[in-house]
Amino acid sequence: MTPPPDSPAVPNPLPNPNVGLAAPTIEASQPVSRQFTPPALGETITVDGKYYFIGQLIGKGAFGEAYECTDEWSNDLVAKILVPKNQTYDEVKENWLQELHKLMHLRHPNITFIHQAFEYKDTFYLIIERCTMTLEAIISDPKLNHELWVPYVARDILQALDYVHLLGYVHKDIHAGNVFVAQSFDRMVPTKDPVWSFKVGDLGISRLETDIRVFNTLLAQWMIPPEALDPATFGAVSRSTDIYHAALLLLALMNGGTPSFTPDEVLAGAPRKLAESLPSKFAPVVARALRRHTNARTPTAMQFWRELSSVTSSAA
Repeated sequence: MTPPPDSPAVPNPLPNPNVGLAAPTIEASQPVSRQFTPPALGETITVDGKYYFIGQLIGKGAFGEAYECTDEWSNDLVAKILVPKNQTYDEVKENWLQELHKLMHLRHPNITFIHQAFEYKDTFYLIIERCTMTLEAIISDPKLNHELWVPYVARDILQALDYVHLLGYVHKDIHAGNVFVAQSFDRMVPTKDPVWSFKVGDLGISRLETDIRVFNTLLAQWMIPPEALDPATFGAVSRSTDIYHAALLLLALMNGGTPSFTPDEVLAGAPRKLAESLPSKFAPVVARALRRHTNARTPTAMQFWRELSSVTSSAA
């Protein structure tokens, strides 16, 4: 792809996420008009001498939109923009800076990688690696032997959570739609099978464990943990919540489809009971991670993995 000779607008450079940004001084008599402008199909964005080529809209979330994107290296990327949703420019900018800080700080092979971040036409961008599909596509595929996938999915998700937790963060939003499947191809031998890995994304609502105040997320009802519904009985939202969510994903794999639970069923322990009823050799381990009381669950991502790998080793 040949870059255009001129660029009509130059994005603001990537801010240092570790340094606070001072607001520019603006005279009261000279208000600045801000106009959110999503990218257009086929648009080329230039930043720091790099060109990004915008493709189709591929996803919409509560606070953002995602577009296909490539660069001059032919990397498959995603251009993620934050959508105002009745927020002011300054509020959107603050959310963008928060997510940027987390993505820059939480770098791990099993966490989606951020390539660049910038502001362009009053719109805030994150350029992130593009993955092939989400875990939901694997869970919902009736042709697969889902039992075989459990240790591979578990290893990558739990490895990412172990890293996030060691840094003091809690994700709080692990679900099949934001666990991504990455396929690495050998460009020199394109006929070789790709190497698969699973990556956790959407860190926008993660919080330091010492700073969790509310369970402010848009999770599906069946994924809301008991501690979010009744913290006085089951404990506080913490890293244990991520363990519960990871176990729900493995439950969906073992079940061959995403289950459905009402809040009352969650409070009654239906997810754990479903796990215990399944014939999978991993069922007892997953059931322990789905216990309602946070202090009775598998305590850490590493312990969860040790128990799962022990089952795999003993069955070999």
